[in-house]
Amino acid sequence: MDSYVVDTHVIAWFIAEDKRLSPLALSILNQAQDGEVQILIPILVLAELTHIAEKGKVKVSIEEILQRIKLGDGFTVVAFDFPIFQAMLTLPKEWDIHDRIIGATSSYYQTTLITRDEMLRASTKIQTLWD
Repeated sequence: MDSYVVDTHVIAWFIAEDKRLSPLALSILNQAQDGEVQILIPILVLAELTHIAEKGKVKVSIEEILQRIKLGDGFTVVAFDFPIFQAMLTLPKEWDIHDRIIGATSSYYQTTLITRDEMLRASTKIQTLWD
């Protein structure tokens, strides 16, 4: 089964049905809802989602986000543990810490990161997709 790691905005836009989500990303996330692919959600992404939901920066609540994740057969929350920390050390120091952790999660699990972030997409250290 194919697996992917998602950046924070990807899950936020998916739950909110935001038009900024690319058609390819939407297709993959819909496949995850049906259990056809595996989406790995770094725990940091949930923390960021909680923060932006509490601040009203997204049009969904954390409860809605958690409910959608629970309902989808293809969603798994993954921890930030020591092996991912070690993978983080191989990524550019110029990146924000949350980008390094999310990128390291993708690297550790040897998956593609779904992100619109141009800095991450320009990197040769991780595999990404958007369009």
